[in-house]
Amino acid sequence: MKIVEIRAFSDRIELILNQKEAKSGRVWAHLPLVSGTSDGPSEPGRCVYQWSGPIRDGRVVLPRNPGYDLLICRLRAEPHGEAVEGPRYVTDFGEDFCPARPEKQEISRPIGTWCNASLEDVEYMRFGYMMDEIDQAWLMTLHPREGDIPHIYNGKTYYFDRKMVEEHDRYLAPLAERGIPTLLRFINRFKYRNRDSDAALFDIIRHPGYEADFGGVEMSAVNLRTEEGLDHYCACLDFLFARYAAPGSPYGLSRMMDVGNEVNSQRIWHNAGPMECGAFMEEYAVALRLAWLLARKYDPDFRVNISLEQNFNRPYIDDPLRYYPARECLEHLAEITRRDGDFGWGVAAHPYPENLSYPDFYNDRSPTFSLDTPIVTMKNMEVWPALLRRPEFLYRGQPRGVMFDEQGFHTREADPYTEEQGAFAFVLACLKLRKNPAIDLFLIHRYIDIPLGQEYGLNLGLRRCLGYADEEHLVNIPGPRKLICQAIAAMDTPQEDAWIRAARAYIGADLFDAILDPPPVDEGSQAKAETNFSV
Repeated sequence: MKIVEIRAFSDRIELILNQKEAKSGRVWAHLPLVSGTSDGPSEPGRCVYQWSGPIRDGRVVLPRNPGYDLLICRLRAEPHGEAVEGPRYVTDFGEDFCPARPEKQEISRPIGTWCNASLEDVEYMRFGYMMDEIDQAWLMTLHPREGDIPHIYNGKTYYFDRKMVEEHDRYLAPLAERGIPTLLRFINRFKYRNRDSDAALFDIIRHPGYEADFGGVEMSAVNLRTEEGLDHYCACLDFLFARYAAPGSPYGLSRMMDVGNEVNSQRIWHNAGPMECGAFMEEYAVALRLAWLLARKYDPDFRVNISLEQNFNRPYIDDPLRYYPARECLEHLAEITRRDGDFGWGVAAHPYPENLSYPDFYNDRSPTFSLDTPIVTMKNMEVWPALLRRPEFLYRGQPRGVMFDEQGFHTREADPYTEEQGAFAFVLACLKLRKNPAIDLFLIHRYIDIPLGQEYGLNLGLRRCLGYADEEHLVNIPGPRKLICQAIAAMDTPQEDAWIRAARAYIGADLFDAILDPPPVDEGSQAKAETNFSV
C-alpha cells in the first residue's frame, strides 16, 4: 500500500491511497524543518496536528487549517498502523483551492532585463519580461515604524518596510499596466543593511551555517532549521505572492520566482556553511517546495526555479562542501522530489561567457555539445534542454521549463571593440534561442553598469553608469546606451537582416554558422573541448 497523491482544497487535505482495503489509520503533520543531513526524510519539526480515524474508499481527509495551515506540512501516514511510501507533501490541488485564476497570456517577447529599466527603454527594446530581486533582509522588519505594512500569515502578523515595498511597486506596477510580467528572485543579503532592527531580524532569517567571516559571501540561504526562520520565510513569500501574483493586483504581475541565486556556488551566493551537495539539496528542496505551495494560493500556474551558474559538470572552485556542479544539484533535486512528492520546479540557468570579462562567447573553448560538458555558456545552450528531456528529470511526462534569466556582455570603459563584440554576440544568441524554443526567457544582466568596479570589475549593463544617485540603496545614474541596445531593438523586426549579416561577417561565417547549427547534443560520450568549434 502507498500514497499516490496528496491533494489540497480550500478547507481540507486529502491523502489518496492506491488500495481501498485500509479501514483506519493515523496521520501526523510536522513542520517542514530541515536537519542539515542527507539521510533522507526526517522529522526535526514539531507535530502540529495528529489525526486518527476511519479511512473511507482509500481516502484520508484532514482539515486544512486545524490551528496551522497543513498546506506546507510534511505528512506521515500509517494506514493499518504501518508506515507507507509515497508523497509526504501536497502534490495536487482541488478546483476550489485557487478560485481566482489569472488569465493566461502569451509572452510578447522572451527578451528582457532588470525592472529598473526606463519605460522608454522597455518600449524601445520591446522587452517582454523583466526581473526584480527581492531581498528578505531588506523587506521585513521586527520593529515596524508608522506606515509599515502588516501581513497576517498563519494567524500571526508580520511587518514589511513600506519604503522598500513601494520601491518595488514603483518599478513593477507600470510594467504590469503594460502586461509585462516580472520574474522575482528571492534572496537573503545582509552585507548592505544598517538599520536598528537588522541584528534581531538577521538572527532569525539567516541560515545557522552562514559563514559571516568569509569575505566573498554575498547571500545567505534561508533558515528552515528553526520555527521562527520557517515562519518568517513563509510569511515573506505569502506577502510577495499576495501582492504580485494575485490576479488583478495593482502592484505588479509576477508568474515566476527564482528561489535563491546560483545555489550551486552556495558559499558565495546561497551560503549555508560547509555541506555535502546531497545534504544541501535536501534543505534547498524544502525551500523551493514551500515557494511552490504558497504561490498556488494565488496562481495555479506559478513556476518556481532553481538558480544555477554556468559550471555544469565541474564546480566553480574545487571545494566539494561549498561548490557543486549544476548537474549534480539537479540529480539530487529530482531524486528528492520524486521521493517526497514531485512538483513543477524549473531551472533558471546563467550561461555567461566562459570568461565573464570577454563578451565573445562564440570563442569559448571549454563548452562542448555534450552532456559531459564542463560548462554551459551561450555557445552550447542546447545542452540544457537536452538534459531536461531525460526521463529522470521529466515532470508528469513533460520536460521541465528552463530559462536563461541572467547573462551579460561585459564592455571595457570607452572601448567600442567590446561593445561591438557584445552586440554581435547577442544577435547570435538570439538566433540560437529561436532554434531552441524550450528555453523560455533570455534576461540580460543588467540594465545599468555598476560603478567603481563593484561588480567584480564587470560592466554588464545595457547602459553605461554615471555614478550613484543614492549611495545607501545603490541607485545608479543611467549613462548612454551601448551598441547592444540597437541590436536588441532590431531583432524580430525587418531591420534584423542587416544586423545578422553584420554579425556573421564580424564573427566569421564558418564559426557563426557552426555555432548556430551545432551537431545534436551527445548524451553519452565524453566530448573534448579541443574538438569544439573555434578559430
